[in-house]
Amino acid sequence: MPNRSPYRWSLEVVPTHAHRATLVRGLVEEIFVTMIPGSEIKTSLAAIASLTDQGFIPVPHIAARAFKSEAELDGFLRKIEQLGVRKALLLAGGASQSAGPFAHTLDLLQSKAFARTSLSVIGLAGHPEGNPDDPHSRQSLEKKVQFLRTAKLGLEIVTQWSFSPQPVSAFLMALRTSGLTETVAVGVAGPASLKTLLKYAQTCGVKASMDFMGKHGLSLSRLLMPNKPELFVHAVEGTDRFHLYPFGGLEQSAAWLESLKVMPVAQE
Repeated sequence: MPNRSPYRWSLEVVPTHAHRATLVRGLVEEIFVTMIPGSEIKTSLAAIASLTDQGFIPVPHIAARAFKSEAELDGFLRKIEQLGVRKALLLAGGASQSAGPFAHTLDLLQSKAFARTSLSVIGLAGHPEGNPDDPHSRQSLEKKVQFLRTAKLGLEIVTQWSFSPQPVSAFLMALRTSGLTETVAVGVAGPASLKTLLKYAQTCGVKASMDFMGKHGLSLSRLLMPNKPELFVHAVEGTDRFHLYPFGGLEQSAAWLESLKVMPVAQE
């Protein structure tokens, strides 16, 4: 029998790819469904229903800036709860302007709709290298964590993906030192071409790790080529939970996750 991967994985998909989730069956525990700026709410609901029908545990993104009203948010929450969803990841969202009254994650948490929700676990975004949209991202995270604890709701943190394990490990240590014991799933850029990863890096706020590599003379090709994301995974300290961003496509990501079952710990 092959050795199982020592890590636990989740993965995210855009709604239009949810029907292809069978590619990662047995490789991930949960599938997160993104909420793309400008898309209709019903698109996310259809993807959640599809994943449920396929036997997966869907975890929807709930983007504050996507909702036009409190009523629309309330309706969305009720529908995902009817689909059996008990965990969701709350985000401000990628839109530059709010479609309605919510601009930030905390706005969602403080809404009347969330006061009525039956969700039991709330996911929060973590930014080990900072958030270009929020210069005080660490303090903002602490406020949301405190809110959830006061509300007696479960929480976990899913981090932005990174090129460098050092700031991620430092972020994890800082969270643990502050007393946070809940799950932290570290974001991993799935196997993809260097060109693809750099394109996403420019839009996702991972400049700090790019600067880190430049200062230390590290080879971008060695760290970022499709067959090397395991170097990052093995080097991160402080968690066995990882969240895959399948930038190179579901097929390539599924093959890479499968390879981790028998892959020895990589050596640089």
